[in-house]
Amino acid sequence: MSSKVQTELLSLQTIATKDFGFVIPCYQRPYVWREEEVIKLFDDVRDAYLANEPHYFIGSVLSALNGGKNEYELIDGQQRTTTLMLISLAFKAVGIETQLAHVSIKGENPRLTFEIRESVRNLLGSYAGLDKITKPGEEDIRKDEYLVHLEANLTILKQQVDRLAEQSDFDIHGFADYIFNQVQWVNNIVPATMDLNRLFSSLNTGGIQLEPVDLLKAKLFKHITTDKAVYSSIWQACEHTDNYFERNLRQIFKNADWQTLEYIDLANYQAELFPLVSSSNSVQRVGKSIAEIASGSLDFYVEPEQSESPSDDFDDETVYCRSIISFELLLIHTLRIFCTQKSWNDLAPRIRATNLMSCFEGLLQHDERTIKSFIELLWQVRYQFDTWVVKWVEHDDEEDARLRLTSISKNKAYINRKAKELGLLAQLQAVRNSTGDRSAQYWLTAFLSRLVAEPKAKDEDVVTLLESIDNKMSLTRETQKEASFKLASDISPQTIPWEEQATYLKSSLGTRFEHYWFQKLEYLLWKNGDKANDDKLKRYRITSKNSVEHVHPQTEEYHHELEKSPLNAFGNLVLLSPGENSSYSNQTVAKKKADFDSKPRYDALKLKDIFETYTQSDNRWSSTEIEKHQNNMLALLERHYTQGAINGQ
Repeated sequence: MSSKVQTELLSLQTIATKDFGFVIPCYQRPYVWREEEVIKLFDDVRDAYLANEPHYFIGSVLSALNGGKNEYELIDGQQRTTTLMLISLAFKAVGIETQLAHVSIKGENPRLTFEIRESVRNLLGSYAGLDKITKPGEEDIRKDEYLVHLEANLTILKQQVDRLAEQSDFDIHGFADYIFNQVQWVNNIVPATMDLNRLFSSLNTGGIQLEPVDLLKAKLFKHITTDKAVYSSIWQACEHTDNYFERNLRQIFKNADWQTLEYIDLANYQAELFPLVSSSNSVQRVGKSIAEIASGSLDFYVEPEQSESPSDDFDDETVYCRSIISFELLLIHTLRIFCTQKSWNDLAPRIRATNLMSCFEGLLQHDERTIKSFIELLWQVRYQFDTWVVKWVEHDDEEDARLRLTSISKNKAYINRKAKELGLLAQLQAVRNSTGDRSAQYWLTAFLSRLVAEPKAKDEDVVTLLESIDNKMSLTRETQKEASFKLASDISPQTIPWEEQATYLKSSLGTRFEHYWFQKLEYLLWKNGDKANDDKLKRYRITSKNSVEHVHPQTEEYHHELEKSPLNAFGNLVLLSPGENSSYSNQTVAKKKADFDSKPRYDALKLKDIFETYTQSDNRWSSTEIEKHQNNMLALLERHYTQGAINGQ
């Protein structure tokens, strides 16, 4: 029996052909992917399919092969593998007859099982349509940490599949075949003699350092022969995205006069302000093999770096924020901005972190001066990113991080940050962050490019800037990639007139409406609402939501029916989280309003307006009230889009 790790390339087609199953061992944590992570993966695979990419690679997993049972025991990578199975189940639940829809079944059981978790088998098996399996009740699902995310994400994925299936210009069967055959991952199979429990623990504490960004840095820095330590330090300060930029700079450029430096002095690299400390004691971490980690030796080997390289020792105690994008994606946005400054064409590859190396192929052909200029721009972009772009920030005693901006002040030698009161800029960024292509966040190229060009912009100017970018990107005739690159070059993309967009919103599309328009209304209702006299409105935050709810239910509990046209009209729909959606279920409008009123916060501001219209109409919710609410929402959108913002005024 081999004692080495074996590697193979897998797809769902391969799994089905070999009839292998997956089992999640009992020492693993529950499935915890949030709906935004699932939607991001689903949308990214869809975009790869539409771009005719030959394959979509989702990374690597670590497993042990149980040949006797013909199954893989997943040690690392269960979140992605589970999500693939949920996508298969979503296609089956919607009734799309393809090989993908059946890959989630292995004999008389789900292909994916959780060790000693019969409730998971029952939930997945019920969606797979297996006989003799009963779905757990709603209350059981809500209380079971192993079921709640599975159920919520299945609901979201079914809605996504259903929406695509209804689009006449989208080949849903071709998309299913693409997922089944072309979505691939590397499966690393560890020897059967290895202590899997110990290996899993070691992976969680030791980490495996195999990052494409390190390869990119090595290739870029091969071109740099002078001042390598300086540019390496700039790169290092920019790459640590889970801390604020000025804190990174303070730890790297320790010889800077932090007593006199003001925050605005950090807007671009100035050699005289940021002298570098050389240290012969700096160390670098070297990644370890799976076998080394499994052996239990968790101390990393360190070797001296060249004396001109800075220390990589960051103070973990200062880290309390998380970036909305990876450093890889920040590099790609910076490169797109660099292209606009050089009057180069936009990057050809699709904008996503996993395309990092292909995005940089062009820059790697240039000389030292050009690459240094790019790294200097990276400093400027990172400064603007940390100044004006929201981060996930923990605050006070709240358990969940929230998207926040921070205000900046100076206290002697320290630059301090404090969470800003919720405002328009954070709310509009929440709209952008939770809609569209989440793997690319195209708006950031345009936004950061204009901020780099105007480094001393004021708060109100930045809100106006982002509203203009958002409006133009939401009405563009061009792709989001094309529009964002033009806007980064200060060129307006082609846009449709508002009347054309209004026609779309007057259609009866049900769950097929783009989620963006629900979220944009949340922003406008918050912006124009009476926050001074409504504390719940003042505290309302726009968050990621992916489940479209019919206010008058499709199947109402007392069988009161509504014609299909008003039923599926924009005026009868609201965007909620899966949990909020399930809490309303098929209740009457009156019961939904009572639930809404009893909650400590608003589930959605559009829903608030719906129930106000319902109350004003003597507790009626018919086609007349639906049309009235819809007209109010369209009028609000029209005022916003026709008062100069489209023209950049």
